[in-house]
Amino acid sequence: MPRVNIAADSDILDELEQEAKKKGYTLYAITNLALKAVAEILKEGGDSETLISLVEYYRIIRDLEIVPVTVWYLENLIKMAYDSDQKKAIEICETTGMQVASYLKTKASTISELLDIYDKIKEMLPIKDISVKQNGDTIDFRITGTGFGLESTTCAAHILKKILEEYGFNILSMTPLPGGIILVKAKANLTVEDRQK
Repeated sequence: MPRVNIAADSDILDELEQEAKKKGYTLYAITNLALKAVAEILKEGGDSETLISLVEYYRIIRDLEIVPVTVWYLENLIKMAYDSDQKKAIEICETTGMQVASYLKTKASTISELLDIYDKIKEMLPIKDISVKQNGDTIDFRITGTGFGLESTTCAAHILKKILEEYGFNILSMTPLPGGIILVKAKANLTVEDRQK
């Protein structure tokens, strides 16, 4: 195969060459792998940002030790847990929410930064849409795509509640609906510094 020259920022090439050497790759081999990955993403209908999104998604699933399973499996497992002991099932969902919230705070210190991360990886998540609307002194959140059954959507709502609380929101109302829709009305808790502004 003939070789061709490709233009790239020198800083990126230097970093790529250093990382490639650490792993035992030549710059030629790693460049071909990267270009092949981008070509596959574009063929699948992705865009130039999809590869960056995959990297962020990879970090999250690695850090949180997420195991990919089918939605059918999760739906049935959550329903069984609710049928067996609803109080314990909700406790597990809330504990999961606290763990996820704690991790997310290391990645994004504000809700705006968190929504930016969501924008980067939303194609890889089952969550189809997040709508946030200011309504006077309250904020309305509408999350779509958090499950199918009421049990799984309720579990997702408890996880979301803990995440929002970690970001300083007081939950005024939370309504999980079958079909994976969660409606939340919340109020931001103001810190002393916020009140002085």
